[in-house]
Amino acid sequence: MFPYQSVIWMCILLIVIGNPTVANEEAMSLFAQGITELNAEQLDPALETFKQVTTMVPDFADAHYHIGLVYYRKTDFRKAIQAFTRTLELLPRDIDALIKLGLASHKAADADATDTRAKRPFYEQAIKAYKTALEIRPHNVEALNNLGLAHQQLGQFDSAIEVYQEGLALNPEQPQLHANLATARDLQSGIYSLAAHRHYQVGAHAKHAGQTEAAAAAWKQAIVESPKYLQAYLQLAYLYFEKSEYELAIQTYLSAIELVSESEVFQPAGISDIFYNLGNSYLYAQQLESAVSAYQQAADMDPENVSAWANMGTALLEMERFDAAIAACHSALKAHSTALSLGKPSRVSPSELSVIEFTLRTAQDIKAGEYKMQAYRLWRQGLSARNRGNTLTAVKLWEQAATLSPRYATAYENLTWTYFNLKRFDDAIQAGKTVQTIRPNPQIAQVIVFASELKAGKYPFKTYQLWEQARRASAAENLEAAVTLLSEAIATGPEFAAPYNTLAWLYADKLGTNLVEAEKLARRALELEPDATHINDTLGWILYKQGRYAEALNVFEQALAHAPNNAEYLYHASLAAMKDSQPAQALEYLTQAIALDKRVGQRIQTQSEFDAIRFTPAFRALIQ
Repeated sequence: MFPYQSVIWMCILLIVIGNPTVANEEAMSLFAQGITELNAEQLDPALETFKQVTTMVPDFADAHYHIGLVYYRKTDFRKAIQAFTRTLELLPRDIDALIKLGLASHKAADADATDTRAKRPFYEQAIKAYKTALEIRPHNVEALNNLGLAHQQLGQFDSAIEVYQEGLALNPEQPQLHANLATARDLQSGIYSLAAHRHYQVGAHAKHAGQTEAAAAAWKQAIVESPKYLQAYLQLAYLYFEKSEYELAIQTYLSAIELVSESEVFQPAGISDIFYNLGNSYLYAQQLESAVSAYQQAADMDPENVSAWANMGTALLEMERFDAAIAACHSALKAHSTALSLGKPSRVSPSELSVIEFTLRTAQDIKAGEYKMQAYRLWRQGLSARNRGNTLTAVKLWEQAATLSPRYATAYENLTWTYFNLKRFDDAIQAGKTVQTIRPNPQIAQVIVFASELKAGKYPFKTYQLWEQARRASAAENLEAAVTLLSEAIATGPEFAAPYNTLAWLYADKLGTNLVEAEKLARRALELEPDATHINDTLGWILYKQGRYAEALNVFEQALAHAPNNAEYLYHASLAAMKDSQPAQALEYLTQAIALDKRVGQRIQTQSEFDAIRFTPAFRALIQ
């Protein structure tokens, strides 16, 4: 069924059937009260209010309809049926009431009846309601979908398929219709029985409600009913995995793979995903050789399965097979780039890409002797401790990792942040400086500045915390909260440059407003931190947004003088150069930016700012 949404009329229309008198003012007031209560999810008060209305005006159709809605939400489907039936006695051609009657009848069959014979009258009533609705409005896709489901529940698979196909002719992209059509065809061909499918649905509802034991029992029963019910195996296997019952997950995935091997219609990409999930189960069970084998099979079947390559790299790293881990990570990144170049959507998130790059760098660093595998394992243990909230244990483990491998930059990075948040500013500064000697990191450089300023009492730690909260709010697109927090940070710590800069960027980049104020904020931030290249970038971006392209380019170039290998600054400079009628300079900046970060090449492919040079050989070479 499509997701259920009640129809609540905010503009109250009083419809009285068979009664020439106008409903009294009290009934109208009560009806409005009931609507307010229903909107507030106050179901019991709303029910009593609507009942009072029908006592006063028995033929008030809207009140009966809303009584049905309340009973539906309370999952009392039999009483909902009575209310919708009464509504239809008053308004026989009301589409909403017909569809709701069908839904309530369907739900009553699913929830109240225990055997097929008892279910049949409810499904037949649902079919009758949906067909009547379709006589009035033939192109109602929701009614078509629900009619198909009712036919399906009665074992009328040919009729269900015909109805789903009619719905898809009207809306070819409707995913539920595609899924329901596939199920009806499976049922028609006998891949699994209707009884098994009902158990499967019970399991899905139980899982959604967080009742994992009931879900597992239902899916097991579905498999007993139909031993070749692949989706039941897959759902059960994934449930075992979520419950950390990895051996059970492995055995269930292996059973699913046996079924797939017997099928001639299963797509390679789907099989690849099963092997990938099997690999994850092996990985968490610490059966690394088996995990690598499963991931390899997943990648062989679908070379664009980025996650399979990536997790294979993780397993190989744990096995200290560094060359193989590096190769797997490169394959993951190549698969991702290939998919994007073909115009396909990314199958991994930016955070997942960062993990792949981290695994690659870790394997390369350990192979090169930058730090020891044992130090990496200590770091991992520290990460787990921190994620459990055990910060002091994490610090001890990271300190051990750094002692074992003094050039382990990642361990020092974690120590820098953690010391800082523990207000151990001297330790944070020392750890941060160590990072900068091993692998310079602009974020750590900023932490060193913050720690030095806080140690000197330039602003209170609370001000820093407000700024950090604002950054998180901005990342979550809660921009109003971010502006409030940043304004408070500026008020409590007027000598802290970061909130000025962040608020300026927020105005210019995300909100596109208050550009004059944004410029003032950025310039104040530069007064407080004259050497901060990221603030120069902010100011340049504000000037660019104001259409002051020559000034913007000059400011971006000042940032690049101190940070020539920053891809974002180079990209911004290329935009300003294009607007300042310097295409050759723009191409030079773009070339450098893409060499540092290939994602810049993806960003510029459709940007109108580069239309003037889009078809030049130099530009085409950059994006190929």
